[in-house]
Amino acid sequence: METLTPASEATLDFPGLLRYWRGKRGYSQLALSLAAGVSQRHISFLESGRARPSREMVLALAERLGVPLRQRNRLLLASGFAPAYSEHALASPPLQMVQQAIALILSKQEPYPAVVLDRFWNLVDANRAYRRMLDTLLDGRAPAALSDAQGEGGRRINLMLTVFDPDGLWPVIENARQVGRYLLRRVWQELQVQAHDQTAREIFRRIADWHPDMVGAGGALLPDDEGAEGPPPPVLPVVLHAGAFRASLFSTLTTLGIPQDITLQELRIECFFPADDATRTLFETLAEAPLQPPHQKR
Repeated sequence: METLTPASEATLDFPGLLRYWRGKRGYSQLALSLAAGVSQRHISFLESGRARPSREMVLALAERLGVPLRQRNRLLLASGFAPAYSEHALASPPLQMVQQAIALILSKQEPYPAVVLDRFWNLVDANRAYRRMLDTLLDGRAPAALSDAQGEGGRRINLMLTVFDPDGLWPVIENARQVGRYLLRRVWQELQVQAHDQTAREIFRRIADWHPDMVGAGGALLPDDEGAEGPPPPVLPVVLHAGAFRASLFSTLTTLGIPQDITLQELRIECFFPADDATRTLFETLAEAPLQPPHQKR
């Protein structure tokens, strides 16, 4: 049983943040000093607050520890320096070429579904096949949403919550417990990095409220009481069944190479592929059907 302790990373100063990330990555002070090319004594002084890092040292340590760009900016701010990495909206002019590349990926994935997600699994974009599939599976029910993380006052479809929502996709996933446990582990792992963020904690809390048989007190991931029979398959398909619609799909995740913008580093493109011939035929047939109007966000 693993316990989630989303603590006070947001309140930590640079020494605390450095200890936090060093512990996350499993480095000793000696190992980090060797990787960064400085003395162990200097690392010790940085973590105790007896020495202040230069901007170059903050960035070098963050690079060695594989700290995400958003958190690198937090390390810099905690050290008294300006952020180094931008965060543009995907629709902004600096990201125009990337936006075009993503649109190409989505269109080329037809007639199979593809979706673009941000770091909290909010829907950023999707191709026609995905929107058609979601409309069919929800059958008029509204997908789960969170308040807009950008402060624009809107509501954005959150696909992770929609999967676990008892009034969302959960009832139409035939192997919901298998898929749910895998996805819950993903949420739990992400939350270890984003524990300070209220949005991440809200997502986990809502899933825990819906599925107390999977998440115990204090954020503990409860063990699966249904033992697997035989060796696991090479990939775990998601089996979706609603009325006449039945599909078995597996997916791939794509991220952008060498991102230097926070938005780009956090984007994920999930492409779905048929796991059997019946699913392949289904989506090829559905591609000829008209796309229904999108759901109203709740």
